[in-house]
Amino acid sequence: MRRVPGFTLTELLIAMLLGMILMTLTLTAFSSLSRSARQTQQLAELQQNAQLAMSILQNELTNTGFWGGRSAPQLAASLTLPEAPAGDCVEAALDSGSFPQPAQSFVTLYARTIGAGRQLNCLAGAISQTELLQIKRLLGQKTAIADMRQNRFYLESGWQHSRFVDSNSPGLTAEYDYFPYQHLVFYLQQQRLDGKPIPVLMRKRLSRNQAGQAVISTDSVLDGVERMHFEFGIDADADGQLDYQLTTEQMSAQLWQQNNARIISLRYHLLLRARQSDPNYINQQRYDMGAHRFVAPGDHYRRLLVSSTIFFQNAVL
Repeated sequence: MRRVPGFTLTELLIAMLLGMILMTLTLTAFSSLSRSARQTQQLAELQQNAQLAMSILQNELTNTGFWGGRSAPQLAASLTLPEAPAGDCVEAALDSGSFPQPAQSFVTLYARTIGAGRQLNCLAGAISQTELLQIKRLLGQKTAIADMRQNRFYLESGWQHSRFVDSNSPGLTAEYDYFPYQHLVFYLQQQRLDGKPIPVLMRKRLSRNQAGQAVISTDSVLDGVERMHFEFGIDADADGQLDYQLTTEQMSAQLWQQNNARIISLRYHLLLRARQSDPNYINQQRYDMGAHRFVAPGDHYRRLLVSSTIFFQNAVL
């Protein structure tokens, strides 16, 4: 009897089995590579965001305490001031807002824990139990009158003279120095990314609109900042040396006003979270942020804690 060439049923079954084994190995390897790639991508994202966040705070906190050669800008309150912006960021009974006012405190560095309701009269929807940071400072670089920007305010500074001005103010003269002025508030707020909530570092800042009016603008700075806490270094005897550190909750109104003691440093703790979750990762870690603790709720987000201290070089001037 003539034999027909081909495969037997047994050979086909063996071939199918080997094919399934190879496919399983391939899928397993692909899944492992995919998990590894996702982990690498998220860790790189967290590292990049950490560098960006530290750079932002370093840039924004530099020159804190510098007021164009004066110890404080209160002298400017005796002259004509720009009109305060609508919805100015101000802590009632402690601070005068964007510009100093006669017989009122002008707090240039301030933080508080977010509670219920509006914060600083200008924040709504900030993440509870995190902290906000308010900064008022000069950028430290003199600006020629011809180079003044329309959207900024400046401090005009001279011997026993200072006033807040803009590019359209009358009486600008080369006799005085002009420094760009900033009033900033950093805080955290939940937004949505691809339909999912994500914590975002936000910024309020003083600027001028096209009509020349002072306004408080809002912009998103960095996605994925989940927690933010601060500690302040106090020089209690005006010798330029750090005597002790206090958390935001431990700071008093007298310390914020810096009448008998100076704030010469700030230590910040930022907890960053990946933008996307990883279903193959479970986070139950504890993150220590000074006096604060955060325990991950067993979710699928990778996190990275960054901390650093900034000393204010001009704080003792």
